[in-house]
Amino acid sequence: MTTPTCSAADRLNSRLAWLLSRGSGASCWLIAIGMVLRMFGASARSGADGLVSTGIVLLIALPTLRVATMGVCFLFRREFDFALIAALVLAILVASTLLGVAAG
Repeated sequence: MTTPTCSAADRLNSRLAWLLSRGSGASCWLIAIGMVLRMFGASARSGADGLVSTGIVLLIALPTLRVATMGVCFLFRREFDFALIAALVLAILVASTLLGVAAG
């Protein structure tokens, strides 16, 4: 009798779901804690604004982390076509971020 095993696609989906759920949860907690600190009169120097900013940056970075995770998983599975596509998408995301920072 054989035991059912997860396919590679199921493992990748599980990893991506874990990354996105934990990342968005952490982001929400950082933003909420920063907002509560500000509500109770914490100054900007106390780190409340930094917590909110960190939460927002993490939330924005999650799609990029997802593409990077997919690329690494594809490399380990020796699916080089998909790894190349993920690398190109990641390069476009990084380039657009750097160009946006330089312009702003």
